[in-house]
Amino acid sequence: MSFKLKMHIVLRWDLSVEAAVVAAAHASLGTYLTYQNDPLMQEWQRTSFVKIIHRPLNRDHWENCKKFGEHRVFTESSLGNLEVSLGFNIVRNPSVYFKDIPLWTQNLQK
Repeated sequence: MSFKLKMHIVLRWDLSVEAAVVAAAHASLGTYLTYQNDPLMQEWQRTSFVKIIHRPLNRDHWENCKKFGEHRVFTESSLGNLEVSLGFNIVRNPSVYFKDIPLWTQNLQK
């Protein structure tokens, strides 16, 4: 089994399904464009293109995610420029950072 590089995106914990879809799309493209010259990002684009979407548990968990590593914060103008997603540059061992952040699923919505 071969190892695939993954792009990790963290969505704000309290987004609606509709806002989450838009935030994930913007974060995916924006993260790629931000780090497109990084060799690992180039390898990811050529060989994997896998994206993992996470949802922190609350505001504190969200703020802690901002300490994980090289990332970009994305805002949404239709929500008053609210921070809605974090897009992280590709790393070889992402589990160090992302192992304790649940995956985003519709079932997590309140």
